[in-house]
Formats: sequence, structure tokens, C-alpha cells
Amino acid sequence: DDLAKAAARFALNEAPKSDNEFDLDEDEEFMAAYRAKRMMEMKEKSSPSYGMIIELTDKDYCDTIDNAHSSTDVIVYIHEDHIPACRRYKEFLPRIALEFPKCLICHIRASKAKMSSNFIQRGLPCFIAYKGGDVKKAWVNIQDTIGDDAEYDVLVEGMQDNSVLPYN
Repeated sequence: DDLAKAAARFALNEAPKSDNEFDLDEDEEFMAAYRAKRMMEMKEKSSPSYGMIIELTDKDYCDTIDNAHSSTDVIVYIHEDHIPACRRYKEFLPRIALEFPKCLICHIRASKAKMSSNFIQRGLPCFIAYKGGDVKKAWVNIQDTIGDDAEYDVLVEGMQDNSVLPYN
């Protein structure tokens, strides 16, 4: 409350009414808080926002990752539609994209990405997280961790616990 009054006076260039009402320490605290808030606002404006999912092809997979903003987490879901767990978790991608708009959420069928049949049989479904063009984390065969019919919250928690998705 005192900080708000001090801020209002500072903005209006009013002098404090008494020595006890406003001092230099409060002014410095206010300015530090104001600068921190403005820096956060500027950072949020400079990093892109997505809120949608992108279907990748083998041709644009690398370009999408390499051309993403350096502060963007690119999350790629690798799946095959004939695998029940893959279908189940693919349904959650639009909601993940909306709830984590600073992340670029993508998906690709493993067969389109020309992945081996061994990986398709043993590694799917899979999430790979990239940042700055580099692999940050891969979470392979996720149903071994959370089962093949987990609810949305369980999937998101698993993605965060496995460093695939940032905490909001």
C-alpha cells in the first residue's frame, strides 16, 4: 500500500509529505520491482507464442527445429496410428498446445520419418524435446512409464517429470 502511494507520487513527481512517508530505500525497491516487471513483459513479448500443433514431414522436420526461436521448446511427438497408446496421447496434443503456448508442439508418424521398424515396435509413443536446435530430452516408449490409457494430467506430469515439457 505504501509502495503504491510512493509509486503514484513518483509518477506525478510529487514530493513526500514527510520524511517518514517516503525514503530512498523504498524508491530503490520500487524501481527494482518495476524494472523486473518490465523485463519480464519484454521477454514474454519477444518470445513467440504458438498454441497449435504442426504435423511434420521428413522434409521439414529438421528445418522446423533449427528455425525455431532460440527460447522456444520444440516438442515432437513421434507416433503410429495403429498403436493404441499413440492414438490416445495424440488426442491430447491440441490441449497441450493451448496450455503451453510458448512451446511449439509438433507430431510426425514414425514411418513418415523413416524410422526403423524396431523403433516403431519398441520405442513408440515417443516425445523428443528440442531447444536452440539441440535435443534437450527424449522420452521413449512412454506407456512403460504411465501406461497406454493415462489421462491428460498424468501425461503432462510425466512430460514435465521427464523434462520434455516445461513447468508453467
